[in-house]
Amino acid sequence: MKYSNTLLLFTIVLFSALVTACVPPNTNSNQEIILTKGVDVSFPGLTRIIGSDNLVGDISVVNPKLGNKGSFAKAQVTVQNLTDNRYEVEYQYQWEDESGFSVGTPRPWKRFILGPLQAKNFSEMALQKDAKKAIFTVRLVDDTFIELNKQNSK
Repeated sequence: MKYSNTLLLFTIVLFSALVTACVPPNTNSNQEIILTKGVDVSFPGLTRIIGSDNLVGDISVVNPKLGNKGSFAKAQVTVQNLTDNRYEVEYQYQWEDESGFSVGTPRPWKRFILGPLQAKNFSEMALQKDAKKAIFTVRLVDDTFIELNKQNSK
């Protein structure tokens, strides 16, 4: 009995630590992003998300850049295929103001083909002057998990 109680307590403590570690501390974003190996918030103002589990480790989103062109913010990333596979994927930029609130509507998903070991740059300029931060997401075409989450959040 003592062993099972200890095991139960250990499991609860471990689960709590894992749940706490998944939520980013002091985030200013209005979106709750659970930090996983597919989410990179290491570059200030430009969150990079690999939205399909099957792409994590096979695709990387690197070389983030965030700047201004006149009065508008501009973001750029490089999507790189790390494998010998060919992927049909899509990407989307979303913009936020300085406080992390959404600015405008998310841009439409744009499809592209990424050949073996190929890298492509994707840049986009914000359409509103108060946009200061960007979220870049790449995913497999028609990833049903993402669409289900989007429907559930409405």
